[in-house]
Amino acid sequence: MRSQLLAGLLYWGWRGGAALVQHLPARLVYACAVLGGELAYLGWRTKRDITTHNFSIVLGRAPADPEVSRITRRSFRNFAKYLTEIMRFPSLHAVDLERLVTIDPDSLGNLRAAREHGKGLIFVSAHFGNFELGGARIAQEIPLTVVADDLENQRLMDFLVANREHKNVSILSPDGSAKRVLAALRRNEMVGFMMDLGPRTMELDNVRADFFGRPAAFPTIPAALARASGAPIVVAVTRRERDNTFRGTALPPIFVERTKQAAHDLERATQAVVQALEGLVRPDPDQWYIFRPMWPERGPAS
Repeated sequence: MRSQLLAGLLYWGWRGGAALVQHLPARLVYACAVLGGELAYLGWRTKRDITTHNFSIVLGRAPADPEVSRITRRSFRNFAKYLTEIMRFPSLHAVDLERLVTIDPDSLGNLRAAREHGKGLIFVSAHFGNFELGGARIAQEIPLTVVADDLENQRLMDFLVANREHKNVSILSPDGSAKRVLAALRRNEMVGFMMDLGPRTMELDNVRADFFGRPAAFPTIPAALARASGAPIVVAVTRRERDNTFRGTALPPIFVERTKQAAHDLERATQAVVQALEGLVRPDPDQWYIFRPMWPERGPAS
């Protein structure tokens, strides 16, 4: 009974917050988001410690270094901004997405080149910038199916999924999604996966790959799907600009070689994907929302 009450409060709290955000000036909303992010940074010690450890590795500095603290604090603030943007998401139209998210010609060229092979493309990203707006913007060009874990609050999950379907984005639970994923690729569409899953990765087929100079576990699902289907992998992120618009970047496609050594194929392809993600995250680490442990140990950065 208590869990149902909490789920209901969360659902209606989100709906009420979204209605408020959609009617307030963006400048005021962002100011409140920054304040909320700052309060979360100060008050949520567990997540702050995890994030600080992660960024100490990204930056190659000790966890107590002031720069690590600065980046961690800014990540909390940027994540709060992201949440308000997701609340505003249902009210956005195609013209709004085009105004908010710019995709440079080279990135569009990479997406179209990957699609020319007629086997669909596998879109891989991280919890960075605003991946939701970026996905919706790209879905205006190519339909997108994203495989993502369900929220515990199923009512809220259904609401968020419905909002994305209006933007040409389909969200699938990992369970039982294989047929629909393969069908999307056969239609020459995009299928999306997140790579930075932290401990959740250990519940999936995974390999260790070098990431910011240390080994970390990453799912092999994108590489395995690419190897089996022949679809190329495109690594992409949507980066926040100073004016809170976004720039989408999609790298040249990665093709997974199919040899007799399947495990080696998956390991090599996953390392290539992870290396590409590292290059995209490194210039703006404060836009990476990594509130879960990415590296197994919690010692100081080397």
